[in-house]
Amino acid sequence: MIDNRSIYLNTHIVSPAQKNGLHNTFQTMKDYEKKGLYHRLIPIYQDKYGNLNTNIILPYVNKNNITDLIVVNNIDDSERLASKHVKKMPHLDHILFNSIISTTCVDDWKNQRSQYQPSFSVHTELVTLLPISVKRAKYCVDLLWELCESGSKSVNMNDFLLNETMAQLQLAMFGVSDDFQVKTNKNIRKVFSGENSPTFTQTYFKEMVDNMDQWTGPLSKAFDLSVDKKELFGNIIIFSFAGHDTTGNTLSWLLYELCKNKSCQSKLHHEIDLFWMIQKNKNIEYNDFKRLPYLTKCIMETLRLWSPIPNGTFRELIKDDYVVGKNGKHIKLPKGTYIQIPNWSRHRNPDLWGDDVNTFNPDREFEDDELWENSVINTYNPSTPRFSPFTYGPRDCIGKNFSQIEMRIILLYLLKSYRFSLTKKETATEYNTFTLGFLDGLYMDVERRESRTHSKL
Repeated sequence: MIDNRSIYLNTHIVSPAQKNGLHNTFQTMKDYEKKGLYHRLIPIYQDKYGNLNTNIILPYVNKNNITDLIVVNNIDDSERLASKHVKKMPHLDHILFNSIISTTCVDDWKNQRSQYQPSFSVHTELVTLLPISVKRAKYCVDLLWELCESGSKSVNMNDFLLNETMAQLQLAMFGVSDDFQVKTNKNIRKVFSGENSPTFTQTYFKEMVDNMDQWTGPLSKAFDLSVDKKELFGNIIIFSFAGHDTTGNTLSWLLYELCKNKSCQSKLHHEIDLFWMIQKNKNIEYNDFKRLPYLTKCIMETLRLWSPIPNGTFRELIKDDYVVGKNGKHIKLPKGTYIQIPNWSRHRNPDLWGDDVNTFNPDREFEDDELWENSVINTYNPSTPRFSPFTYGPRDCIGKNFSQIEMRIILLYLLKSYRFSLTKKETATEYNTFTLGFLDGLYMDVERRESRTHSKL
């Protein structure tokens, strides 16, 4: 059954299905999804029927009904719609039930946000977790050297970094025992990658719940407030996945770009060496990260070029609104319309970023809140109409600040100790399911750096 709204919308907004037929469009979408390249299909349609600022309509199946999915790429629409319409599409509730990321009830989301938001407060919670993160980062330096057999063997750095971000999440935010982290880290990640049976999530959930009174992390304390078992299950699973996978993949893409751009790696090594020369053996505090402006630019450029969630966010309009349609006219969208606000097209739009849009360039001109008004690191969501790696508030990524801290700590220790290069056979292949990772891993050679001294800087 075809939603009758399609008749109206397809005449006013670009629609590949109108050009290619519904069946062919569905098949093309399935083919690209199977290859992990759905994010690449949208700009292909945009280029064919408009430009990278063009909103398009794709078909979407909801409970056996075919309806419209408005893919919002126009920068005059994206931030406005994401900020106003916080209701999620019902595309994840069959997996994550009524978790904070999937619930379609706005009041329920608000209640959960208020329950979990304090766990991610920088100054009351996250700064107290810095010693735990630092301890794990120190350990991972030795672990990596062991894995690469003292530099004689290449390492799948994507798998290594996913392991480390999961360990950081579990030890710091969940506050689990090291034994539990070691026992579950790889197994639960294998479920997320499809290599392990999904039934392991039930075992993982049960062990988390049974030991909740022992876990010391702020998220575990927030979990303990839940009374709805399905909601709790969904939140433990989504925090376990999104709390490590996005960060681990961003670190992987950053190292990938540093290997391809040796001058950037050298420049970052120099900044990190200077950081440690000043830091010495003092405990790392949040404000110390402000001495890392180039590292911040490298992280933000990676988030732009290799957005961890390239498909962006999916919403349902809570009231009538509009988007820019053909010929620049405002086209009314009725309440209940599904929209997707992807990152990929805006983050790689040359009209917004310049002709070098597909080049890794940490020194490009970021603007306004993209670099927190040049404050190097801050606690609010870094976004502009052209840039939304953590989507837009108020339903932005709740874990953004933990991720920003965690990435800096891991990189401070790894890049202090090692130089990285791609293996001769390495041809990284992007693969997008829910997050943008690597199809067959990311293999690198690891070389230990000699200790830096002031005279060598």
